[in-house]
Amino acid sequence: MSKEIDNFFRDIQNNIINNFNSLEGSKKDVYDDVWNRADGGGGRSYIIKSGKFFDNCAVNFSSISGNKLPPSALKENTKKNGKFSATGVSVISHPKNPFVPTSHFNIRIFRIFDKKDNLIDFWIGGGYDLTPYFPYQKDCIDWHNNSKEYLANFNRSLYKKFSNNCNKYFYIPHREERRGIGGIFFDNFKQYSLEKSLDLLKMTSHTYINSYMNIANKRNKCLYNKNHKNFQEYRRGRYVEFNLMYDRGTLFGLQSKGRIKSILSSLPKNVQFHYEIDKEMKKYEKRLLKYINKDWNV
Repeated sequence: MSKEIDNFFRDIQNNIINNFNSLEGSKKDVYDDVWNRADGGGGRSYIIKSGKFFDNCAVNFSSISGNKLPPSALKENTKKNGKFSATGVSVISHPKNPFVPTSHFNIRIFRIFDKKDNLIDFWIGGGYDLTPYFPYQKDCIDWHNNSKEYLANFNRSLYKKFSNNCNKYFYIPHREERRGIGGIFFDNFKQYSLEKSLDLLKMTSHTYINSYMNIANKRNKCLYNKNHKNFQEYRRGRYVEFNLMYDRGTLFGLQSKGRIKSILSSLPKNVQFHYEIDKEMKKYEKRLLKYINKDWNV
């Protein structure tokens, strides 16, 4: 079963890679890195740098195991913490064009085994969110509508719950701002059988990539100038702050002694930090905050 689950996640990674490569064409720097851990497991990191479409992008698969889960991954309602397997795919895209939003996606499954390698517990998590710099109302509505429609195939109550989770999780307390316009987020989730749980993860991946590709193909046609690019790089600073200070995925990677370069591949290539911003940037930011501090639950 472990091999089947690994292949399930690898197929999802390959689908996302193929879609992102269609945006890039042939002009790109790619690191396609298959790796193994001495203490159990391995993965594949697919990194696009300095491309036609992406400043940088990471599509990572990992499958690791151990004898004790790190605290950041321990399920709140279980005291079982023995031999474990953690498998997942994570994606972060930082496009070159400031009018194309940054996107984040991840799905994962944690499994706990007894001393005879029998499965005794499991749970899933994942989701995706969108971080625009120059937002469009239609994109925001479509992003959430697509989530609502696919989750209704499982339970109509899930969208509201997962969307609220996303708003709460991707929040930067010291800025009193959300990271973006949200999406969905779920963790420690076990309401379905293993088979149906994997179906939910698969549909999450399909909805993410289809929604993002639609926005990316439209907004990449927008012309931009140096002021737009400067604002994008300034707002990327918020992304860095959240990932390094609050993100549980980053914390899990560090606590599980993961590959540092894979963990930090989520960070943007170019970022600007300013003590103060000029009037033009303030105008852009005022408009942006109206979008990211709004509840887009549809």
